[in-house]
Amino acid sequence: MTNFLPAGIINDRLADIQQAVRELEEMLPARTSRKARAQMAAIRQAAEELLEFIQAFPCQPLIYTGKGSTEEVIDRLEWLLVFSQLEAGEFPGLGAARRKRKRRITVPGS
Repeated sequence: MTNFLPAGIINDRLADIQQAVRELEEMLPARTSRKARAQMAAIRQAAEELLEFIQAFPCQPLIYTGKGSTEEVIDRLEWLLVFSQLEAGEFPGLGAARRKRKRRITVPGS
């Protein structure tokens, strides 16, 4: 079981909000106040901007459902990313040196 969920539902709900506001704008009588129309336009625009912001990421956002504060989880993820980059040799000087090291094996009683 994973503690990570794709946050695609956020994109879907934002699109639903946009569509609902468009339909509501079309249903309103012409005499609806400017203030009410302006509020609906603001809701639609906020949903559009947030959807564009999320879609600009190179991957879909994740929702973490495990233990720890946001800061603790971010720190752990950052550490894991650096560690995986070291293992993959993405830091030329550090990754190569790490791979060349030999492990010393001690046998009890020798």
